Order: sequence, then structure tokens, then C-alpha cells
Amino acid sequence: MLKICTVYFDGIYTPEYVSNLYKGIKKHSDVSFQSVCISDTSVEADIVLPFNKFSNIKKHWHKLKFFSEQFGYQNKGDDIIIMDIDQVIVNNFNDVLNYKVNDGELLTYNAWWDNKLKKNGGFYKFKSGTLNHVWDNFALNPEYWQMHYYNSGVVHKKYYGEQNYVYDKVKNIKTLPGEWLYKETNNFREKLELEKMYCDKFKTDYGVMGDVHKYIKVVHNAGVGKKKNG
Repeated sequence: MLKICTVYFDGIYTPEYVSNLYKGIKKHSDVSFQSVCISDTSVEADIVLPFNKFSNIKKHWHKLKFFSEQFGYQNKGDDIIIMDIDQVIVNNFNDVLNYKVNDGELLTYNAWWDNKLKKNGGFYKFKSGTLNHVWDNFALNPEYWQMHYYNSGVVHKKYYGEQNYVYDKVKNIKTLPGEWLYKETNNFREKLELEKMYCDKFKTDYGVMGDVHKYIKVVHNAGVGKKKNG
């Protein structure tokens, strides 16, 4: 069984983002999957799990729960995908969903833009039960880890650094082909720079300007569509 897992909490996006992501995957693939969402409100998913806003786990750090085989009704042998909801599926997604991972491996996006990590945590795929330590280690001291990368100067906002934590804890990481992911932004100048960077890197005439290139399977809307109070 393939499980595609997301997290929703009020304050940044709306519940429609959960629905749109799952509908987009179904529209652009014929791979069977079960949708699972941690949420603090009603969302469209096969399984909805409670988001405990009173716990000591903050915001997107709840994603780490899915690394535990005891969470989300996982079964041995399941493929687990964790996705951020600020993404739009634009072309056939079968190759992404079917991309093979072995025990102990983590598959993630290739961040081809100016990104120190060279990876993007909007997408994780792994075999259930083979990366339990990611959650187990975090659960021992969530307050420490949620502030560690901010206190260390690695990130510049409190409670950021979840991607850094995951990449620090997993040794065997591989990335999807970079041309499959496009980064969108509200900043027009940055948009032009990203378009040029994508074209130069992948030897194309365009990325999303005027049309969406056939190479691109998913667009990551970094900051696009956020609620005004988000």
C-alpha cells in the first residue's frame, strides 16, 4: 500500500489545499494510494488524524510522526510519501509515485535553485519501519530540536529546520530528477530569475512562462496562496 501523508493546520493555507493536492495526484496518475492527513479541522482525506495544537510539537514538525511505523495505520512494506500541501501536480505523476526506494533510503526533491541543502523537504518517500529513528530521536526532546537550527543560526525563523533535522538523521538520501520540480514565487524578479535558472540548467526554452514544460511534474508554490494572516 502506498500512503500519501500531509499535515494541515489553520493559519497559513486553507483546507482546500489538501483536497487540491490529492485530486491533482489522482488526476495525473493511475497509482492506487491512501490519503492520510493530520489536521485541526475537517479535510478531504481517506484518514484524518488529529492535530494536537496543545502539544509541544509545533506546526510542520508534526510531519515527523509519519516516520514512525506505529503512526497513520502503517503496515510492514508500505511505501510512505510525505508531501507539503503547497504543491500543484501539473503533468503525469506516475514516475514520482513509483520511484523505487530501498529499506533505509529517503527519497526527496532535488532543489536545483540556490539552496544550501540542495534538497527540498516538500516530498519524502521511504519504506515504513525503516526510518523509525527519525521520529524516535525527535520525540525524546522535541523542544530542543524545534529550536536547534534557529539557535544555531542555520535558519532564521523560530520552529524552522525540520528539513535540516531529517537530512541530519538520514544517511542514505537520494533525489528525484531536478527537472521534475519547479519552484513558483510571488516575487516577480525572483520568478524571472528562477525561470532563467531552470532553462539554463535543463537546456529548455521555457519552464512555466506561457506554458508548463513537459519535464515538470509538480510546481512547489513557495509562499504563493498563503492567507493574509498566515
